[in-house]
Amino acid sequence: MIVIHGKSKADAKVNGTLSFYRRDVFEPLMEHRDDPQAEFERFTAARDTSITELDELHRIAAEKAGEEAAGVFDIQKMMIEDGDFSDLVEGIIRSQQCSAEFAVKCASKTFSDLLRFSGSDYMSQRSEDIFFISDRLIRKLAGVEKRLGHYDKDVIVCADTLSSSDILLMQSPFIVAICVKRDVEMSHCALLAHGLGIPLISDLGDKLDRHFEGMQATADCTTGMLIIEN
Repeated sequence: MIVIHGKSKADAKVNGTLSFYRRDVFEPLMEHRDDPQAEFERFTAARDTSITELDELHRIAAEKAGEEAAGVFDIQKMMIEDGDFSDLVEGIIRSQQCSAEFAVKCASKTFSDLLRFSGSDYMSQRSEDIFFISDRLIRKLAGVEKRLGHYDKDVIVCADTLSSSDILLMQSPFIVAICVKRDVEMSHCALLAHGLGIPLISDLGDKLDRHFEGMQATADCTTGMLIIEN
């Protein structure tokens, strides 16, 4: 038996098979494009569609978990709408004559680094939101949607971290709990999971390893312990 200690505020103790969420991260490469204007127009179309989607995600989250939990979608919307972000994407597209996907990747890294090293805990936490909006924009540009796996038995979903959008996708009755490596106890993600009635344990660290995939476990959220049978 392996016991990993984390943090949880849920009052639940559930059993299931460990299933690790595999985020298919897109890493756009530098590719020359002859028409920077067309690339920037692709970006603005993806941005506008993403804004509409975030409004809908806010509506759904507010209905299911309340306005406080839904607030993360307003934050991400403001980031996508930020004029400095759009200007930086356009500048990269035009100066490097690259794809919109690559420009979003570069601009997001610049903004994320600025927030991460700002000296503010709040702003540092927002650096992760930059990653999530970058992922959304790049997927939109590439025409690839994100989906969770299909489950036909009780599972405890494990991940390094999860976005609020990921949490909203977790509507399967077979997802009995969520376990994440990072400390998200005070995040919108945790608020949303709570509002949806999904027990969550966070801050489990690197001991939560992928080689536990498929093992049976108990998520004791009353103590913040993940107990793995081996």
